[in-house]
Amino acid sequence: MARFDPIMRRLRQLFAVLDTDDDGFVTWEDHQRMVDAYAEHYSLARDDARLTALAAAYWAQWLGLLAKSTPGRFRLSQDEYVAAHRAVGYDTDRPDLLENLAKALFAVLDSDGDKRISSDEFAAYLAFRGVSGEDAPLVFQRLDLDRDSYLSQREIARSLRAFHLNNDGLHAPGGIFLGIH
Repeated sequence: MARFDPIMRRLRQLFAVLDTDDDGFVTWEDHQRMVDAYAEHYSLARDDARLTALAAAYWAQWLGLLAKSTPGRFRLSQDEYVAAHRAVGYDTDRPDLLENLAKALFAVLDSDGDKRISSDEFAAYLAFRGVSGEDAPLVFQRLDLDRDSYLSQREIARSLRAFHLNNDGLHAPGGIFLGIH
């Protein structure tokens, strides 16, 4: 049995989450279905700036992956997806991809617009993602790096970066912002 490093294993999990139609490939349509799920759960209109920013962040992610895959491909198998993700260069070539995603996610989750995500807002997000309420305090605590009892956009960005770049274990808490729990 092949052994995968933690980043590869997390990316394989991410592929499974994004392959929303279970056809063995990830496409832009799969990403769009993720955006649509946010729109439905948070009751966001198509022209809501938060939703358009989220769609733009997912679109940029998708284009970044396509740029690192075989030319002419518009759907990626799991192996192609993982290889493209690893090649994107989130820490050097394209750090903006994760920053823009963090900014967009933050804007959606900050439902009261106070520029911080409370434990209640986070618990509502976890319910959307299908995570039990009893796990919410532990997950929140792992993400709240400055221990101020709120999540900032910076903490979300750091958790997304750790998910994609840190080779320190399978359960990087940033995966929760990508649908992995």
